[in-house]
Parts: sequence; C-alpha cells; structure tokens
Amino acid sequence: MSDGFPPPPTRADRWGGALATRWPGLMRRLARLETASVRDDIADVAIDRPVYVCGMARSGSTVLLEMLAGAPGFVSLRYSDYPCHWLPYWWNALRARLPRAAPARIERAHRDRLAVGPDSPEAFEENWWQAFFPHRHDESVDQTLGADAASAPFAAFYRDQLRKLLAVRGGRRYLCKGNYHLARIECLLALFPDARFVVPVRAPRAQVASLCKQDRWFVRWSRHDARVGAHLARLGHYEFGPEKRVQHCGDAAAAAAIRDAWNGGDTAFGYALQWREIYGAFVRRLEADERLRRACLVVSYEALCTAPEREIRRIAAHAGLDAPAADALASDWTGRLSLPDYYTDDADAAQRARIEAVTGDVAASLARYVELTVTGR
Repeated sequence: MSDGFPPPPTRADRWGGALATRWPGLMRRLARLETASVRDDIADVAIDRPVYVCGMARSGSTVLLEMLAGAPGFVSLRYSDYPCHWLPYWWNALRARLPRAAPARIERAHRDRLAVGPDSPEAFEENWWQAFFPHRHDESVDQTLGADAASAPFAAFYRDQLRKLLAVRGGRRYLCKGNYHLARIECLLALFPDARFVVPVRAPRAQVASLCKQDRWFVRWSRHDARVGAHLARLGHYEFGPEKRVQHCGDAAAAAAIRDAWNGGDTAFGYALQWREIYGAFVRRLEADERLRRACLVVSYEALCTAPEREIRRIAAHAGLDAPAADALASDWTGRLSLPDYYTDDADAAQRARIEAVTGDVAASLARYVELTVTGR
C-alpha cells in the first residue's frame, strides 16, 4: 500500500474492463462464439435452483455470498474471472492448465475485515445486464425489471453463460451476489422458477453509517488515484464513491430527492432516502406476489451476527442444502460472525432521528417479514 491506499487496479483489469465497457456488442458476439464452440459440452447442463443474494450494499451480502460459496456444488463468478467473465468456459479451461501459486488472501479494498483472493466469489454480472438493458443506472429511469424482461435474446445469453460456468467448473448450482438484482427478482424468477433469493436487511442507521464510511473512503482513494472511480464504474458498482448514482425504484420524485440530498452534501440523509426506496419497493412487491414471498428469505444482518447458528440454518434450508451441508456451514461460520467494531456511527441525535423518521415504516414492514420467515408462518 502507498499512503494507506491499496494497490490500484491492475493494468489487465483496467484495459480488459475498458474493452468490455466500450464495446459490449463485441463481447456479446465473442460470448456467442464461445457458446457455439462448446455447445456439446454444455448440452446436458441443467441450471438447478440457482441462489441469488441481493440486498442494498453494506447489508451483509458479501458475507452471505462467501458463506454459501463454501457449500458443496455451488459455482459463482470469482475475482479471477474479471475481466474474462464474458468468456467463462475458455478462460477457466485455460486457467486450470496454467501454473499458479497458492492464492493469497488480503483484506479487500473496502477495509471491512473481509479477506479475499483470486478464488473468492464476487459480483461481476452487472456488465451483462448493462449490455442488454439500456439505461441501467440512469437515475431518471425506473430500474425495476419484471417478468417481461426475461425474453430473448437476453434469456438465451444468460442461461448459456451460467451453463458454461457450471460445465467448466464441474458445479451443479449457480450462486450469485447482485445488489441491483433486488429490483430484478421477478425477471430472474421468470428465467428460473426454482430460484431462491436471500435478501439481507440491515438496521437503517447502521447501514447508512456503513455506506457513508465507504463513500468517504472511496472518494478519498479516488482523489489519490483517479483510476479507482473509473474502475468502479466499469464493474457496474455505483453504490458509493465518486460515481455513486441513485437507484430509481419507480418513484421519480423520490429519486430526485436522493440526488438533491447528495448534491447538497447531506450524504447520510440521501442514503436513508435510498434505503427507504429500495426496501420499500421490495416490500410492496412482496405484498402483491405470493410466489415472490415463497422465493425470498429476508435475513436480518443483526440477527445473523448475534444468533448466527439459527440464521445460518434458516439460510441453508431456504437454499435447499442437505443436513450435512447445513451442519458444515453452521460449524464453520458460527464463530466467525460478529457486529462490526471497527467504526462508529458519527451521526448526532438530530441526524439519527431524521433517519429513523424516514425509514421507520419500511423497517417495521421488513421486520414483519423477518419474523414470518423465522417462525415459518
């Protein structure tokens, strides 16, 4: 590290990511060429009960991804796949034949206690969605994608990408973290009716504090190295940092209010409004769709940290893991989970009251869904 900053993105990541971002049509054609070349190898590959971890950034989604990635049979995109994730079969087949040192794990750039390495699972799907659906991350456009979005040519492309990854890695089930997928669950259910969704939810004040911490850190880092912000944009990560963007959830006035708060320097209040919009829209969709309710497990981040064995077993059951796999997850992770103690909420009493006033009704609704899934009602 230099002056406390992590190393910058590698040249391969920058150049490869820039190529994919500037010419997504080329990447789609290459992906189709790869699919055609391995058609026989993936012909019998089934996409069985994929699991999606999707919640607002800083809600515990990465911990859940890491946890489930250790269960037998799961396959997910990894750090080592970027920027070759458009060509998962060729890249992983090549990488398996190359001599490699034992992968080292270091604390990730977020500085949040999570250690990662080349083989760690990570969220890289967003480039695919951006290439097929115009105006992803345009603050003036509703980002919700319903069942009607699960149509050709995206459906064929997406299924083939997952089948190639499963085939080349010898996996049985696909696992994905995608924060933005919370607005796409109906689309994913149309693609995979047996999919399961684990939706982490964090207490609003704590989540806002964590988002503000990350936003300050990535803004500061990008001032030290301008390549950081560009790299986040190439990855499709706009949750915090210099390129942060509002996630429009169907209410244009609410989206404008979030942008106004951020532009006015009231970052915490903007994030509180964003929390309300993201999870409020999710609750409204849950209330309207029984099938969606069955497919989703709402997990309290605080409960996961304070009652880990119970929560891990609930997650394992929802994901369809057998008893030995659930036992192994509980044994491996129960002692590793705790509430963060490496930063504090620096909001004053008035700011905390504002956050609670804005988020309180949605938080109460979400708490009811957590309770329903805990009790099995």
